[in-house]
Amino acid sequence: MPNPVPALDAAQAVRWLSAPRYRRYLRVAADDHTLAMETYMWNSRVAAAGIVDVGHLEIAIRNAYDRELSRRYPEWAVDPQSALFQLEQGVQRARAQQHRRNQASLARLSDAKRGLSSRPTHAEVVAVLTFGFWSTLTVGERAPTIWNPILHRAFPKGTGRARVHGLVTSVVKFRNRLAHNEPVFSTRTGLENRLAEVRVLFELIDPDAYFYVAGHSTLGAALDSCPISGLTSATGID
Repeated sequence: MPNPVPALDAAQAVRWLSAPRYRRYLRVAADDHTLAMETYMWNSRVAAAGIVDVGHLEIAIRNAYDRELSRRYPEWAVDPQSALFQLEQGVQRARAQQHRRNQASLARLSDAKRGLSSRPTHAEVVAVLTFGFWSTLTVGERAPTIWNPILHRAFPKGTGRARVHGLVTSVVKFRNRLAHNEPVFSTRTGLENRLAEVRVLFELIDPDAYFYVAGHSTLGAALDSCPISGLTSATGID
């Protein structure tokens, strides 16, 4: 017979979670401490399941982008002199912005190599690049140097750069909120909209992988187990 879960009183919960975070859950639980803690644990399960799904999307984006970049610049992740990060085009102001972006990308690549072997392979470096790194490749100033000639090929014909960039940056922020176990029911998280963006972006980049991941996802079951009816809809709580 399993051991009963030990109780946690309000003072202990505040010490663990902090008073502001605890009050968020107490508020939606109508000052019911037990329900507030059940909701917090539910939120953690939803966040964990969401991180798994977004992680699968991140891998799809990473590999799709790398495939397209590597067609022209096979060693772009390990070659500090790669022509990819020397691309500049347009008027002087645009070139200056692109130069800053290129230098920032090279710095991120250098950071990614720390902790790897003295001569890491291209695949090893690509595998440790952050989601944030990939999001910087679709910024507006890089449209003539990276999106137009290269990365647009990772998406269906006619997919706009601005749409992709908006989706990617939003999903990155969503992933970060999940990683910090922020309330999924808050209007700041915007759960329903964020999940729709994950689906749209995943279907654009790799529809086959999307349907496979969706079929194995535990996120829906986690959401359905919410201890407070209707909480996954917008509540106005930040």
